[in-house]
Amino acid sequence: MPGITKISVGNQINDIEEVTTRMAERYCREERTIILAVIPANADMTTSQGLHLARQWDPEGTRTLGVITKIDIMDRGTDASAMILNR
Repeated sequence: MPGITKISVGNQINDIEEVTTRMAERYCREERTIILAVIPANADMTTSQGLHLARQWDPEGTRTLGVITKIDIMDRGTDASAMILNR
């Protein structure tokens, strides 16, 4: 399923963020759904809307998997081990 669209482009509806958030919620609240919270390693994990929503929809974290991307483009000397180890 695609992520949440923040800004409408072209002929998309103006409330695209609200519509895509509701769509994601409809699926993610389902107990059989596994939530993949995709987080780029070169961004601050604490500002991730996807992770925030995953915690709302799966408070225990039993159905959520964190997927860390873009480790290859992190700044030299940056350490992603805290994120990888879920700290």
